[in-house]
Amino acid sequence: MKTIRNFATLFGLSLMLAAFGAAGARAQGITMTSVGGTFNLPLQAQWGSMSLPAGTYTLQYGYAVSGMPVVEVRGTAKGSPQGIFIAQAHNSASGTKNAIICVREGNALLVQGLELAAAGESASFSLPRGARLTARQRNSNGTVQVAEAPMLIQRVPISLEAK
Repeated sequence: MKTIRNFATLFGLSLMLAAFGAAGARAQGITMTSVGGTFNLPLQAQWGSMSLPAGTYTLQYGYAVSGMPVVEVRGTAKGSPQGIFIAQAHNSASGTKNAIICVREGNALLVQGLELAAAGESASFSLPRGARLTARQRNSNGTVQVAEAPMLIQRVPISLEAK
């Protein structure tokens, strides 16, 4: 009997924490109303610390109260990952297409930026920890040589939602 009561208490507490967690993003002042759309990843991608399997995703781009650009990504398949990413920097859009800019590393993509020509903006994101696009070697005389390997840049198109 005591075990059932403990499970009921734990279950109720879990529901309460989940409710507060769901309201947390809204309470922090994140508005995701600027631009929305869908994209299809042909390969597994790494966006920050989150791994996204190949598949279809929705994307919402907006701003936090602090003025920082924020991107919310949600997988459309059941059990797909979802996450919110804060851009490291944002500028005016330099391209004419809406796309996620990725660096191809083997059979995976590393998300590096977001180009939203429709909104007139672009955003860049930090690469995942451990991802190195340059090789550094220290010579015997103490100078550092930096060699950049050729990178394959892949653009994943974004289909924007009609407003």
